[in-house]
Amino acid sequence: MDFSLPEKILHHYWGYDHFRDPQKEIILSILDGINTVALLPTGAGKSICYQVPALMSMGVCLVISPLLALIKDQVFQLKRRQISAEYLSSDQTPEQQYTVFERLKNKEIKLLYVSPERLLNKTFLEVVRDIQISFLAVDEAHCISEWGNDFRPSYQQIKDFRQHIGMQIPCIAMTATATEKVLEEIILKLQLKEAQVFKKSYERENLSLSIVKTEDKIGQIERILKKHQGSGIIYCRTRNETKNIWQVLEHKGFDVDFYHAGLPLSEKIRKQEEWTESPTKVLISTNAFGMGIDKENVRLVIHLSPPYSLENYYQEVGRAGRDGRLSQAFLFWSENELAEIETSIKNSIPSWLEYEKIIKYLYSLYGIAPNELADNYFDFNFHEFQQSLKIHKNKIINVLEYLNNSSLLHWNYEPADSRLQFKFPAEKLDKKYFFEKDFEIIEQISRKVIGIFSHSVKFSEKKLADALMISHARLRYILLKYSQSGELLYIDGNKQKINFLSPRNDELLFNEYRKKFALIQENKWRKFKELEFFIQNTKFCRMKLILGYFGEKIKHNCEKCDVCRQKVKTKNPVQDIFLFIGEKIRKKDEIYSEFQEFTFDEIHEVLQELISEEKIKLLNFNTYTIHE
Repeated sequence: MDFSLPEKILHHYWGYDHFRDPQKEIILSILDGINTVALLPTGAGKSICYQVPALMSMGVCLVISPLLALIKDQVFQLKRRQISAEYLSSDQTPEQQYTVFERLKNKEIKLLYVSPERLLNKTFLEVVRDIQISFLAVDEAHCISEWGNDFRPSYQQIKDFRQHIGMQIPCIAMTATATEKVLEEIILKLQLKEAQVFKKSYERENLSLSIVKTEDKIGQIERILKKHQGSGIIYCRTRNETKNIWQVLEHKGFDVDFYHAGLPLSEKIRKQEEWTESPTKVLISTNAFGMGIDKENVRLVIHLSPPYSLENYYQEVGRAGRDGRLSQAFLFWSENELAEIETSIKNSIPSWLEYEKIIKYLYSLYGIAPNELADNYFDFNFHEFQQSLKIHKNKIINVLEYLNNSSLLHWNYEPADSRLQFKFPAEKLDKKYFFEKDFEIIEQISRKVIGIFSHSVKFSEKKLADALMISHARLRYILLKYSQSGELLYIDGNKQKINFLSPRNDELLFNEYRKKFALIQENKWRKFKELEFFIQNTKFCRMKLILGYFGEKIKHNCEKCDVCRQKVKTKNPVQDIFLFIGEKIRKKDEIYSEFQEFTFDEIHEVLQELISEEKIKLLNFNTYTIHE
């Protein structure tokens, strides 16, 4: 083999001249047919470790990933680099899936992305039988472990799929967040015999981690953005919060934008591209943003509220400083927020009786008897379901999401786009009297929704109503009217749907699956308590705590986190603050930002002391200068 070929491919498609350590070693391991595990921190370039050998190998690399949004983004980025990649998902039409299958059979695809739930799909297994698979790439491999972050029971199907395609086909498992226990489970449950493990230290020497206890989050953000210039990410809990924070900061003149999963695809692409190209823009986002991004000069990551685990926190702050330059990470918290998270977790964990009640009522609601499989989609009114059970909604969501992730049913709490298909022949539009006064609207729909006569097409009801210049209510009335008459197929995306994927099996549901569910809840609680300790800690280096959590033992402190800075701070900051004000007129916010290792009260006391000694003077209520 030409050992310079990986570098040539890297340069041709990605524009880089050299691999990061240990990317090339991982690539050569896969090319040698060795089962491989890559434990690399966020930003270390895990994707390249399987994308480069995929281009060098005969056949198609099958990539298993848990999130459709991440899958779509990866495929989009590969296509931009002129790399033949596709994905399969449940939101594609049969025609779209058929096109992918044909391209696979014609050997036109080098990387195919799928979710773990698709692996045991009968149609997919039949197609896979006729194609050459170069190797299997399992992204976010920690999802296979009950002890990992974001446990997905469907990941445990990968072992059965490997047996189906042949264990001789090598497999690479990748993750940025795995403890020693999780690593053992990845190797065991994927059956990676004689696996070669590549583990790069999780330590990020250029990251400064700061945990800030505050009630004035907007004020803190303003001070941080003024002091630390450059591109950044601000993580919020909710979609509304992203937009609200954006409005406040943009009004104050900051270069900011907002992003969340509910935005139209074209808008998400535009916002991400603008942020990627900008050296200064700060994106305010839910955690829907960040996975798979390729931006080296992120100088700042702010968490407006605590995340749910140390894994999530470290993965998200790891998006800063990929170019090796000093970058800042801030996490805001308060006692009330931690108490709210604790209450939220408790309210999401059902008792054994509640777990049993939710599942039994779900199956009885649709008249599904033991060992029976319902083969169609059902409308699901969550509000009515919750009112009938009188159980906290978070407990119900938790159970339904577990059943969804276990591939027992398909359910999504978020409303989706609607679907529409005209069942009548197109020639019918030549005769206006068929649809009477609705003819013009029906005709316009046929022009604006492409493919509507051949298959069910996803569409946004609001956007279509706006394009037709009619009210949303009027559009829905027409769609429902002709849906009932059989002229069209209309699936209301605002109504939740449930599709049962496996026959009802009470023995499994209330024994094996219940035990796994209980283990997940126990793990969720344990992770919160670990995060709580990390946040409230004021004694130990934060980087050392994180590395210890992932099984790394280091003796040195980072000297950059807020705890380390607090230990080495000047005992008497009077002289430093006086010299700082002496350089030029300073606002109070500038002083607080420069001396973050001191509390507001400590700085206020120093300022009062300097004023009383007539060393500085107050120009207005928050601006200081040297006393002449």
